[in-house]
Amino acid sequence: MMEGGRKVKKPHYFYGYKQHASLDADNGLITAVFHTPGNAPDGKCLGILVERDEEVGVEAEVYTADKGYDDGENHLFLWDKGLKSAISLRGYGTGKKDKNKEIWYELKADPNYRKGLRERYKVEQKFGEGKRWHALGRCRYLGLARFAIQGFLTAMALNLKRLVKLLFGVSFRNQTYRLVRAS
Repeated sequence: MMEGGRKVKKPHYFYGYKQHASLDADNGLITAVFHTPGNAPDGKCLGILVERDEEVGVEAEVYTADKGYDDGENHLFLWDKGLKSAISLRGYGTGKKDKNKEIWYELKADPNYRKGLRERYKVEQKFGEGKRWHALGRCRYLGLARFAIQGFLTAMALNLKRLVKLLFGVSFRNQTYRLVRAS
């Protein structure tokens, strides 16, 4: 950028945040949440979510995630813990022209991998519900700590709605609510 006849490097600021969540596919409850700035790589957060799941006693065999989490370190982390990886592959592993691509073909052929990819839509549905009905799509305050508060409250609201559905069979989807005040 030119300023006063000389080149000046202006810092590029990124305003935004990401919420990384772990969801139990059997009951639809969010089990772990982690927040990062929007410019942080997704791949570094999988280990944190898995460890938080282990702390609270979540027993999972297969972990699935989108292509942002496709990192060799994440696959290795899951294999070292004895867990199955169903992280969507970007294609660079199978597109190699050397002998190291066989491990990725074996992963794609694994039935747990395919089953995990079929379950991934449940996480996307939960994020969609949070964005549409609980303002997760827009940060109300500046700062990672304040966004984390908003994200935790949203996760709690989504889990409470899901618990009511599981316990009582009552659904809150697409219903209009009215506040009734007793006088």
